[in-house]
Amino acid sequence: MKYLIWLLIVFAGIWWIRQQRKSPSNNTSGKPGKKAHHTQGGPQEMVPCAHCGVHLPDSEALQGQKGVYCSEAHRQRQEG
Repeated sequence: MKYLIWLLIVFAGIWWIRQQRKSPSNNTSGKPGKKAHHTQGGPQEMVPCAHCGVHLPDSEALQGQKGVYCSEAHRQRQEG
């Protein structure tokens, strides 16, 4: 029983340390991460891929002659 209590204390300590490490990474004063880059501009217009119909942010879409695409492979398939 005493080992179970010690095991729970160790897991609680590990969980607490991991929570403390995650908090500073959410603040935007440090290195700009992938999430911080997307949230700075606010909401973005979503556009559908002309090949598969998947919606993606306009800033990430690839412009083609027949529309916008989610990837270079889809652009090549659709346009020949």
